[in-house]
Parts: sequence; structure tokens; C-alpha cells
Amino acid sequence: MSALHNSLERQELDSPKCHPKTRLAVLNRLVEWINNYDDDISILWLYGAAGAGKSAIAHTLAEICERDDCLLATFFFWRTSTERRNAARFVATLAYQISRAIPASRPLIEDAVASDPMVFDLSIDTQLVKLIFTPLYRLKSTGFNFNDVPFVVIIDGLDECQGHHLQSVIVKSLAAGLSNSQLGLRILITSRPEVHLRTTFNSSTIDPFTSRLALSSENSSRRDIYRFLQVSFEKIKKEHPLSRYIPSWWPPWEALQELSQKSSGQFVFASTAIKYIGGDPCELPTRRLDVIRQVQPPRGEQDLPYGELDALYHHVLSNVRNIEGVKQVLGARLIIPVYRLNHSEKLLGTSAMDEFLFWRLGEVEACLSQLASLITYQADGTILVHHASLVDFLLDRSRSRQFYLHRETVLGDCAALALRHLHERVDPGGMFY
Repeated sequence: MSALHNSLERQELDSPKCHPKTRLAVLNRLVEWINNYDDDISILWLYGAAGAGKSAIAHTLAEICERDDCLLATFFFWRTSTERRNAARFVATLAYQISRAIPASRPLIEDAVASDPMVFDLSIDTQLVKLIFTPLYRLKSTGFNFNDVPFVVIIDGLDECQGHHLQSVIVKSLAAGLSNSQLGLRILITSRPEVHLRTTFNSSTIDPFTSRLALSSENSSRRDIYRFLQVSFEKIKKEHPLSRYIPSWWPPWEALQELSQKSSGQFVFASTAIKYIGGDPCELPTRRLDVIRQVQPPRGEQDLPYGELDALYHHVLSNVRNIEGVKQVLGARLIIPVYRLNHSEKLLGTSAMDEFLFWRLGEVEACLSQLASLITYQADGTILVHHASLVDFLLDRSRSRQFYLHRETVLGDCAALALRHLHERVDPGGMFY
């Protein structure tokens, strides 16, 4: 039950939803897809960087569909929950909700369980066929009209399901079940753009039945974040127990600009900052804003301004295979972004980085492939960092711990590489070639 969008556990721990009048373009695009009966695309993959607001959008869409009586089922994976990070109860949870949303399906699902009580120990694809697709197809054969409403299933945070193979199996099994379907189902899947999921969705057996929607740090996201910060600060000024000590002009304009800029179009930084600034009734919000801006130091080890954000970065980096290689690339990219390798080429592209590090062509892209939720590269190889706050994290030992980038060490390593390049560019007579 904790995986449902409106569960008590999610309400207490991790149920973000879109702030009023934000993410309207994305939500309108999703609602349009749901209501377009002429659209044969049954599965839509909403992907974006870590902290881009995917779960908030999924939760808000679930509430919209619930209001419109078209919500069939939801499942919100969560990496820190034992039950919600594995797929053992995934199909059973969907089947339970379907039996409630469409009462006529309940006896058919019950028959499937009665005929095979061990069905919950079978593979994911078998469970989906026996508990969901077969009962729904049987229901349709009796004359049930699935075209009255566009039934919607929302699966959030698929990348937080334990096991890359199982994540791919879920996508493939859902696509297979709907490949010849006239059920009119709409399945929204949200996740980070992990390399194995990109491979799965690009598969020739999956691609024809799916659509993609990328969450980027476009101008609308930045405007939404700025609006969110403004409204949140006003709420703190009105509702915080110590609000009488907050000046009317607070927060200063430059603080809003700074927080908005550091958010880099991703909501996780802004929401983390607001929770810290206004979340403790025994702390002055004005002081906590100064801590966020590093004007004042935290009170101690328990005073963690970026606890939620740091946990996200640690989770992503902990799943990287070649972490030392990643640190080498990030150190050169983030600390020495203006080094010119061939007089005109900055150390911003993957090919230039391969050459600088004396790696084979393509090794940098391979190294960064597991960081797609934090870092991507354009068609020309330019390396893009989604989160401006990632630099602060990596350069602060107390936050990044084993992922810490020591500035002087990085500078020394890069200087040694530069000298090696210089040595290889000098002919035996001492002339540059």
C-alpha cells in the first residue's frame, strides 16, 4: 500500500507535488496525450535529471486523473524503502488497484489467483499476463467498453527499482501486453535517463509503442522555480513561529537570484533549500538562509542544509562502476574548464577530454554513461552539468566524503598531464611541431 500515490508513507516521507501554477506545460502535454483517443501510443516515458521534479509531476497527474475518474493504478518506487525498491509486489499492487477501479475485473483477477495460488512467485512478465492483461482482455470480450474513459497507470521512479534487469523486464512486459491492445490504456513511466533504460526504450520491439518526453532545464522551469521560491518565502514570513523577527524586505533580491541560479532548472535544490530555511520552528529563517548562502556556518554536524540533496548525489555516485575515472573526468571538467588543449579547443568536450587524459576515443562517454541523471553531453561532445550545486558538493569534503575532489590534487594531476602533452609536442631538436 505504501507504493500508492496517496499512501500514508508517501504523505509522511516523499510525496512532492507540483506547486500551483508550475509545470503547466508538461502537465498539459500529459493530459493531452491521455485524452487523445486517436493516439496509438500506450506508454509514455517521462525522463529527466535527478531532482528535475518527475515524482512531483507524477503525483500531481495522479491527483488530476483521480479527480477525473480515470486513474487505474499507481506505483511509486523509492530507493530507501525495502518494499518499494523491489518488484516483488509490483504486479500484485497494480492488480489490487485495478480490481477496485474496475469492479467487474475483480472476479476475473480472483479466478487467476485461485487457479494458480503460486502466481505471485512467478516472473514479472507472467504475473502481468495472468493477473492484469488476461483478465482485462476477458473483460473486454464480455462487452466492457474501455473507451468510456482513458484508464491511466502511473509508474514513478522505475530507476529506483532494485535490479537493472528487472527495470527493463517491466518495460518490455508492459509493451508486449499492450502491443496488440484495444484496451485504450495509458501507462506513464518516469525515471532518470539511465543508460540501460535508454537502451530498453530504443529497442525495436519497444519503440513503436512508446513516446518520450524529456524534462529539461528550459526557461519555463527556471521561471517556475523562481515563482516557487517567491511564494515559499512569503509563506515562511507569514507562518513561521519566529516570523516577527523577519524583516519585511527579506529575502534580499540577490538571494532569490542566487538560489534560482543554483537550482539549474531542477526543483530538488530549491525545495531542499526551502525545507531547511523554514522547516525548523526553533531556528530563525533569516539565519538559515545565511547558512545556505554560506554567509554563516552551520551550528554543527546535525545542522545539514543540503541533507536531502547530498543523499541524492551519494545515491547516484555510489552506483557508478569506475568512480575513480569519473572523479578524474569531473575534476578536469569542473575545476579546469578553460584549459586549452589545441590552442582553440576548450576542455569541455568528450573527445578533447579523451585526448587530454590519454584515453581511447569514447572512453569519457563510456565513463559518464552512468551519470546521465547529473551529466550529459551534446551531439558535439560538449559535457553539460545539470546541477550547479554538484560542484559545491564535490568540493566540500564534509558533504561528498569518498567522492571529494581535492582542488590542489586535481590541479597537480592536470599539470602533470599538460607537461606530458608538452613533452610529446617537442621534437628531438627542441622545437615545437
